Amino acid sequence: MGDIPQKVYFGLHKDVASWPTEPDYDTAETLEDIATLTGELEMASETNLFELYLTDDTGELEIESVGEKDGKSWVLHLRLFNPGLQKKLLGFINVAKNENLVFIVPDNNGNYFLMGDVLRPATYEGSPDGSGTGMETSARAGVSMEFTYKTKNLYHYTGAIPLTPAV
Repeated sequence: MGDIPQKVYFGLHKDVASWPTEPDYDTAETLEDIATLTGELEMASETNLFELYLTDDTGELEIESVGEKDGKSWVLHLRLFNPGLQKKLLGFINVAKNENLVFIVPDNNGNYFLMGDVLRPATYEGSPDGSGTGMETSARAGVSMEFTYKTKNLYHYTGAIPLTPAV
């Protein structure tokens, strides 16, 4: 099944206390091992991740291959739409527009993808489908958003989602 569910998880990159580790190609026994992060995303004291709602069928995690031969890497694009122009949404955009972020993105098949690592954050790129009230009364009011994360390899995240403040 394609698409992503109606929520993703986000936090500030600077609030991450420790990151899961990448697999070791020399000790991995299977291809699945090479595609799986080990450990948990742990947040700094009194910080946590938050849920971000998105309208059904407006979310996408696109995986783009970039680079020259013998120098390939990936850019993950998270696109979503949040309806309305509530204070919580505007507050999120006010913070996210110039902040380094981390996301955990589920797909509809039970997989989770971590956007962010110790070296690179996820960042806000803009509003690809526009934002605002719309022109007609039947228009879709809200904010579309795109975030990107550049990474050398693709991995599944199998750890917990830290939604309560760390001690």
